[in-house]
Amino acid sequence: MSKFKFSMEKVLDWRSDTEETKKKNLGDAEREKVQQDSLLKDMIQENIKIKNESLTTTRIDILRRQNMYKVMLDERIIQQKNQVEIAIKSVETARLELMEAHKEKKVMEKLKEKEFNLLASQEKSEEQKQLDEMATLSYGRSYY
Repeated sequence: MSKFKFSMEKVLDWRSDTEETKKKNLGDAEREKVQQDSLLKDMIQENIKIKNESLTTTRIDILRRQNMYKVMLDERIIQQKNQVEIAIKSVETARLELMEAHKEKKVMEKLKEKEFNLLASQEKSEEQKQLDEMATLSYGRSYY
């Protein structure tokens, strides 16, 4: 069989490159989400630590400072929760984009497979015609 060259090979390559880019974007988004989530957990642990320390402290000035720090930390935790939500949405968006890019690549791969199968069947048909012609010619010679 002759060397097969897909007519839309450049489009398939472009879609493959797009899919790889989307995979990278998804990985980056997931790493960002994990980082934001870790930061949130650290803040919550710090908040718990401050609460426990305030239970053992009896000095007013230290309690005031701890309370101000706790209030500030509570605000930062709320902001960090928002950042985590944004990161989760970003991961989901990246996942959907990757799925779409994968579908587009699969469509091109199916087209390539169909084109290959069509070419193979055409070559088989042409080969069969040649074999039939050779058989007919050799059959005709044997009777003369």
